[in-house]
Amino acid sequence: MPTPNPRPNPTPNPRPNPTPNPRPNPRPTPPVITHPGQGGLPKPQPIKDPGKVIDPSRNAPGKIDLPKNGPDNRPLGQKPLQDAHGRQAAPGGDRLNGLRDTGVQKSIGDIDQKWDNRNQGYDWHTFNGYQMMHHFDGHYHWWGFYLADVYFWSIYYNNYYWWYDPYWHRWCYLQDGSWWWQNPADLGNTYIYQDGAYYQYDNSDGGVVLNPDPTPPVDVPPGDPIPADPNAKTFYSADGSRTVQVTGDDLEAYLYDTSATPAFQPILLGTGVTDVKFQLGDSGQLSQILTVAADGSFSTFDTFGNPLDGQAQAQTFSGAAAALSDGQAQQQKSPSSSVGQGLSNSAAFSALKAGSFGW
Repeated sequence: MPTPNPRPNPTPNPRPNPTPNPRPNPRPTPPVITHPGQGGLPKPQPIKDPGKVIDPSRNAPGKIDLPKNGPDNRPLGQKPLQDAHGRQAAPGGDRLNGLRDTGVQKSIGDIDQKWDNRNQGYDWHTFNGYQMMHHFDGHYHWWGFYLADVYFWSIYYNNYYWWYDPYWHRWCYLQDGSWWWQNPADLGNTYIYQDGAYYQYDNSDGGVVLNPDPTPPVDVPPGDPIPADPNAKTFYSADGSRTVQVTGDDLEAYLYDTSATPAFQPILLGTGVTDVKFQLGDSGQLSQILTVAADGSFSTFDTFGNPLDGQAQAQTFSGAAAALSDGQAQQQKSPSSSVGQGLSNSAAFSALKAGSFGW
């Protein structure tokens, strides 16, 4: 997540935020999601055939004998790609360009298809200026990418690049600029790999939600451990413009602007938040944000984190049914429901889920 812009927003919001963030340093920012296109979020296309997912329990571990010399027969000086914690990591950002280049992928596919599987040697290739080494281990085609001062080895299988996580012992595949993992024993759940951690990827109203995977690593990674928050959830609007991160024992919900130059510092929307919904306009752009509390109440905000009526409020779903249908956000209560009413018993909640009020 980019560092919030210390400069004031050149186009200030006409409605000041009545509930400023009381913390000068809010909790850590959400995991960064790569946006492959203009706005939007990467959408996984889960692999449904178990035979097309690399299973570490049945396949060799993600290691090969690394070459010692480059194409010019000089000793290789590159080191394995690592993150800021000194851990081996999958490439992201600009480092993915070599893997995602369509010309490179076609060349790799052609070599793999025509390969004599009796040959288990090592061969250097140069595609579009990228130096790569090929190796067939008797089961899979490995490709080593040597970029500047680092290298990265990947299996090319089932038209995907695969990376072996040496700490969680998982095979992750590259799709739409992000790395994904599916448990071979349960292909119904898809996880996105970001910054050395795994997040279960699921759809939510007007966007997606990421839930951190609490599974501990098989082998402890080097460096300081990344603190895990069992309550953490990160909600992303479908247009990619905003995220809301829920963290901590108090379930604090912070709103973030995801642009390269954020228009505002992270804003505390409230506490006790268990769900976040995004309302999109006709053009697909975010127009309103709704936070849901554990007691069945909720609050609505504009895209800058301001309550729609200009003051902090909490409404029951039944009360908001009439408010939203009138295009307003007044604080109301239904006589037949209470703030503590369970969500499963709330008729308005069912209507919201069905899209009756545009959420």
